[in-house]
Amino acid sequence: MSCTYRLAKQRDGEACARIIQDWATETPWLGPVNSFEQLVEFWAGCLHNVETSWVAEVDGKVVGFCVREDDNLSGLYVARGFRDLGIGKQLLDLAKEDRDWITVWAYDENPRAREFYRREGCVEISREVEEDTRLIDVEHRWTRSK
Repeated sequence: MSCTYRLAKQRDGEACARIIQDWATETPWLGPVNSFEQLVEFWAGCLHNVETSWVAEVDGKVVGFCVREDDNLSGLYVARGFRDLGIGKQLLDLAKEDRDWITVWAYDENPRAREFYRREGCVEISREVEEDTRLIDVEHRWTRSK
């Protein structure tokens, strides 16, 4: 399997929304998410900054994406069936490339994501309860070694 990485385009919003929707379906603790149309609108809006949004493609199909806004990761998701292949790591490495530090959030109920971020050098720095979902969101910070 050959995976390619490129800057994201707004038109990738639908593929990214599909990845989120599928992830939400397999994540029972998350609760309901927005409609597919709302997800497409949201992620297409996030992908407007082509300098800090990337997608991973296999055979022309988007199988993962990463969005960085300033020093904060807004999202990093990889489709089921394409996880544990290094795609998430490569997307995170792209987000780290020109930064001295970045902040990443992951739910406490998502140990797989939290372990991934720890393995990639992110350290937990705070926790907060989301007002609308009541889920614990854990803030992680990656800092470039000097």
